[in-house]
Amino acid sequence: MRYAGSVATLVVLCACASAYPPAVPATWRPPPVPAGVTAAQANPIGKMAHVPEGTFRMGSETGDPDELPVHSVRVAAFDMDLTEVTVARYAECVRAGACVGAKREVAWPGVTAADQQLYSSECNGDLPERQDHAVNCVSWSMADAYCRWAGERLPTEEEWEYAACGGDCNDGTKGRTGRLAIGGASVHTLFTSRVAQSWPGPFGLYDMAGNLWEWTATSYCPYDHPGCSDPRRVIRGGSWSMGDSLFVRLTDRSPSDPSTRNSSLGFRCAR
Repeated sequence: MRYAGSVATLVVLCACASAYPPAVPATWRPPPVPAGVTAAQANPIGKMAHVPEGTFRMGSETGDPDELPVHSVRVAAFDMDLTEVTVARYAECVRAGACVGAKREVAWPGVTAADQQLYSSECNGDLPERQDHAVNCVSWSMADAYCRWAGERLPTEEEWEYAACGGDCNDGTKGRTGRLAIGGASVHTLFTSRVAQSWPGPFGLYDMAGNLWEWTATSYCPYDHPGCSDPRRVIRGGSWSMGDSLFVRLTDRSPSDPSTRNSSLGFRCAR
C-alpha cells in the first residue's frame, strides 16, 4: 500500500464513503468478554500490555515490495498501549500544557483548500461525543510530544509488527478482518470508531488492524537498507477509510511526511 498522506488518494483506492456498508450502530457493544481475558483487556483505555522479548520473521512474501525481504528480528521486551490514544487521553496532555490541541483541520504537503474543507470534518478534535474514539489529525511531533509527556515513546516499526502479530505475520492472512471485527464479521465505518471494538490480539492489543493508521518512530527505509535518510515515518495498521481489508494487513507499511495531519492517522505509545 502506498500512502502519501492525502485522504483524497485513499478515496480513489477504496471508493467513496457512500459505497460502504452501514456504520456500526451507536447502541452496539462488544459481546461479553470471554474467559481468560484480563481486567486490563476488559477495560483497556490508558493501560498497557507487556510484550516479552522474542525473535520473529518481519515482512511478507505475499505483500508489497517494501515488505521484502522477510528477515529475522530480535525484539527486547517492552510495554505497549492496549488501545490507540483516545481523544480524552490526548486532551489531558493539552490541559497539562505539554501538547498542542488536536486541530479539526487536515494538513499534508501540498494539501489544497478544497481538500481541507472536504476532509477536516472527519477530524475528531475534542468533540464531546468522540471522547472514547482514537484521536486523529495529529502530526508525528504531536504524537511524539504526547508519548514523552506520558513518560513513554512512539514504538519502533519492529515493535509494532511483533506486538500486532505475536510472532510471524508472514502468512499474510493475519489482520485481514477489516476495521472492526464484530461477531466475526468485517464492519466498515464512515469515521473512526470507539477504541477496543474488536477482540484483542496475541498480546492483548486492540485495533492493530484498522480504525487508524498509527505513527511509528521509524524512518521509511527499505528493510535491506536500514538507517537511510528518508525523513518520512512508517505508519502501520490501516484505517477506517480503507475499503478493502487487504489494506489493513499487519505487515503492510506506508510512508507519511511527519507534518501530516489527517483523519486516517493516529498513534499509540510504548515504553
